[in-house]
Amino acid sequence: MCGIAGEIRFDGRKSDLSVTKAMCEAQIHRGPDDEGYYANGPVSLGIRRLAIIDLTKGLYPLHNEENTVHLVFNGEVYGFDALRDDLKQRGHTFVSGTDAETLVHSYEEWGTACLHRLNGMFAFALWDEKEQTLWIARDHFGIKPLYYHRSKEFLTFASEIKPILIRPDLPRSPDEHTIREYLSRARVDDTQRTFFEGIQRVLPAQQLLVFLNGTVRNERYWSPNISREIDGSSSPAEVARTRELFLESVRKQLVSDVPVGTCLSGGIDSSSVVCAVRQVHPRGTASTGELIKTFSAIFPGYPIDESEYVRTVCDATRAEYNPVCPTAAELWQDLRDLVRCQEEPFASTSVYAQYRVMRRAKERGITVLLDGQGSDELLCGYVPLYLHYLITLVRHREYGRAMSEAILSLDLLSPLVRPQIHNYAKMLLARLWSTITRGRLHNSSAQAGADSKGDLPFALEALTTGHGLPALLRYEDKNSMWHSIEARVPFLDRPFFEYVAGLPLDRKLRDGWTKYVFRLAMSGILPDKIRLRRSKIGFETPEKKWMEVELRELLQVFFSKPSLFASRFCNVDAIRRILKEGHGLAAEQASLVWRVLNLELWYREFFTDESVARIAGLG
Repeated sequence: MCGIAGEIRFDGRKSDLSVTKAMCEAQIHRGPDDEGYYANGPVSLGIRRLAIIDLTKGLYPLHNEENTVHLVFNGEVYGFDALRDDLKQRGHTFVSGTDAETLVHSYEEWGTACLHRLNGMFAFALWDEKEQTLWIARDHFGIKPLYYHRSKEFLTFASEIKPILIRPDLPRSPDEHTIREYLSRARVDDTQRTFFEGIQRVLPAQQLLVFLNGTVRNERYWSPNISREIDGSSSPAEVARTRELFLESVRKQLVSDVPVGTCLSGGIDSSSVVCAVRQVHPRGTASTGELIKTFSAIFPGYPIDESEYVRTVCDATRAEYNPVCPTAAELWQDLRDLVRCQEEPFASTSVYAQYRVMRRAKERGITVLLDGQGSDELLCGYVPLYLHYLITLVRHREYGRAMSEAILSLDLLSPLVRPQIHNYAKMLLARLWSTITRGRLHNSSAQAGADSKGDLPFALEALTTGHGLPALLRYEDKNSMWHSIEARVPFLDRPFFEYVAGLPLDRKLRDGWTKYVFRLAMSGILPDKIRLRRSKIGFETPEKKWMEVELRELLQVFFSKPSLFASRFCNVDAIRRILKEGHGLAAEQASLVWRVLNLELWYREFFTDESVARIAGLG
């Protein structure tokens, strides 16, 4: 895992390597083990390396045999041995044991189409001297980040935003459109725009070909192929294949020359990862040790506490239990560092729980952590997705099944979703029953694709590529790399993801159960106390209690200041009134208070005179 940076100039000037070096130094936490640079005419590339596979120093940037292709790479290519053997048979010579070198020779062999052969998490920049072309790309799901700024004179890129901000030739201002979307709808990371005007993110599965004349060819090279089928049957072979591919994903992602541990929330996803680690390596590996090291955030005394389930998994897998118990006071103390770490505002304080887990893992000497991210989007773990499933069943004219599924899932929908969503569910049931009894619905399954908005495949693709997973992956990458840890996500292994995504929808939601086929696949591997859980929590924090009680006085003082940046975008007096009133806060009020607080701290961190000087290395 690494931090990369560089530029390509369009104005005929020579690239200043000192600027690229400074950009790499600004993200040294991403790569404390080594550094490397390449510069030639209008192009410069740099990398700070966190060594995971092949710990030899001085390997980067990686080059081809003719020294005409140059690569800086952040991430991992899984199952690279087979690709490496294929390339060797085709005549390519390797000089390192790194997984990233397979990309250099794959590009020589297949051009940019080699992306379709890669399975992994990555962001990279490759300079082709012969073609005078810079190729930058991000992995299929956007697990690893990449940002860029384009002007008439140059295009510059980096793994984080801070390195781009240190450039003296780049203006710095907040992006007002993004800020308004964040405050009004809690939207983050769902478009190319960032909170910094003029700085964009490369989207998941996006590649840019950049030419010296300033032309940038931007395209998406992959999208998830989510089945629209509902066939009513089930197959033991599907369950077996799901299990096989998941275990193989975990096995591949345990490959490391440094210590490996796991995050563990107590839910199905992270618990399955821990149990799969024990399943594929009953006695451990040199990287995991005999005792799997797990890291959890727990909240004793709060309804969201998951310590009971965490201990169940640890006992079943002979795993080492490493909990942290974040408090409101600790959140307040760490807020400035957390805001600096994340670089952009975030939707809730749950990010802090993960931040603390990463810090604890670093203290225990862990360099790689496996986590359960991506399962909810793939396997329909979010309870409101059942509403989309009901819509889809109706559009397929599966009326009886829709009623049955609605009844079987009521225990999930009633207590766990917001009241307005629950009311919508009841309204949907009433309309469904009316439609069935009056015979007024004429949509056939063939017509379902014509108006897909609102159905389950549409919702899943939106969660995977837009509002949902991209933000969660950003939080995890920033939290882990801030502590020089590589986070890996086995549920986003391409063979596993693409197989499960291609299964009929009723393999994911069925008989009132979320993650139906996966629960079956983990039978005998995951303790039934976890496998058959109906509730879902995850790395959450008691945000509402923190805002309305434990941090209330501090928040009142904070918002009492007469001049706040946030007042340009919202009524800060309303926030003051909310905090002044003696009664408790509604969940929506607590969330709004958090977002305004986060925005204000973010602005102070990146746009005051003091912060600008600090980021530039002058303060």
